[in-house]
Amino acid sequence: MSLKSLADQTVAKINQALTTPLTPAEIKAISRIVEDAFIKAVNESTAKCGDAAVVCCGPEADLAHKIAEDVERARFALLANLGSMR
Repeated sequence: MSLKSLADQTVAKINQALTTPLTPAEIKAISRIVEDAFIKAVNESTAKCGDAAVVCCGPEADLAHKIAEDVERARFALLANLGSMR
């Protein structure tokens, strides 16, 4: 599931919870805010995982760096996919 579709589903649930429905412009703005928050969370989580891999591997730091690089490549791919959806 992409972060955009997850953001859209979240906004739809928020809209259902409100007594007055959101306008299409409000839905678009809120969806963008939620999507940006998800992207920020993914980026921070990725960085923490990479840092943890480096710390826990100790002597196998080279392996940790390879893992961190793989995670970073996956993050860039995710951001590229999200960028192409706009």
